[in-house]
Amino acid sequence: MPSSLVDIIKKIQDSQAAEIKLQLLNGSSEQLKCIYKESLAPNFFLVFPPKQLPTNIDTNLSCLVVVKNEERSVTFQAGIETIKGDRILEMFAQKPIDPTEMRNFYRADMRTNITASYEPGPEERAHAWTFTGETIDLSGGGALALFPAEFPNKQRIVVHINLPRTDKNIHCAAHVIRMIRLRKERWQIALQFDDLSQKEKDFIVSCCLSEQRRQLRERIQTA
Repeated sequence: MPSSLVDIIKKIQDSQAAEIKLQLLNGSSEQLKCIYKESLAPNFFLVFPPKQLPTNIDTNLSCLVVVKNEERSVTFQAGIETIKGDRILEMFAQKPIDPTEMRNFYRADMRTNITASYEPGPEERAHAWTFTGETIDLSGGGALALFPAEFPNKQRIVVHINLPRTDKNIHCAAHVIRMIRLRKERWQIALQFDDLSQKEKDFIVSCCLSEQRRQLRERIQTA
């Protein structure tokens, strides 16, 4: 654990307002307000209002935490140590997040075609495969998508995504974060991109923001 991160956690005052983006077992996420409580750094607690903490939290995935500390915000990635009752999460800080990186965490609902494939090396016994699916949401760091089958491999996946309403496509390596079997022979698969440049990540986020604005305009027009 870098001493700088421990120092950051130690400097956060007790009982500060905070927000967390929790990852859920169904592949979605939920952003909640809470209160930061001190512990032995890099550990800390988050306390939530009654009946707000979801029961289907994916405790294996990291969360994004923002704490308002002395007129400024401190943002870092954190893991879940334990869930205490129905109002408290014991967390441990993993790494600070630079504000310039925050765009990569922005995720928006976006339905578009995605193709995932695997090509084994010359000495591998695995078979090549390709599946075509549809994204549920998209960010600069990864995608959540529906596919017709479980991936036989989790690493060295090649992903191709058609970005809607643009002439650009995303073609990159990725790995599987989780796979959940759904009804009707479908699989919900979360992928994390491995080799995108910051320029490509920024372009994805811009597309996400543009799509969100378009969806908002449509809801306003049909209201």
